[in-house]
Amino acid sequence: MAATDKPAAREPTPDEQRRKARAKIRTIRIWAFVVLGLFAGFGLLSNCALSKPKAKQAIVDSCVKNVPFSEKWQADLKAAGLEGKSEQLIESYCVCMWDEPLEKLSDKQIQSLSKISPQEQLELLGGAEAFEARDKQCVAGLAK
Repeated sequence: MAATDKPAAREPTPDEQRRKARAKIRTIRIWAFVVLGLFAGFGLLSNCALSKPKAKQAIVDSCVKNVPFSEKWQADLKAAGLEGKSEQLIESYCVCMWDEPLEKLSDKQIQSLSKISPQEQLELLGGAEAFEARDKQCVAGLAK
């Protein structure tokens, strides 16, 4: 092997591929659970015809109460070197995660969220890929 030759990239084994797929599915399930929980709570509140700012605050408050118990949140903090700082960072994270997608919705769309399926809710808010990207961006923003 010449000095400039690089070793060939190793193909992931089927077990590694399976483990990676399971981790991705678990992440999606966690976020689906969080989104469903938030919208279930929001569904109860939407009957009171919440204004957009009140609805956004209710969703952020629900996020602040629920996300710290997620294994993914704890792992993300640890990976970012922020382990043990959940209480100080959770509100900033939740505002980062929810402010932009909810700001794009009209009052009528926000009030109708509880009446549509979880998949439709997720699509209305930008889709699973957008939530994963926003999650990474928000966690990275906490480390600054």
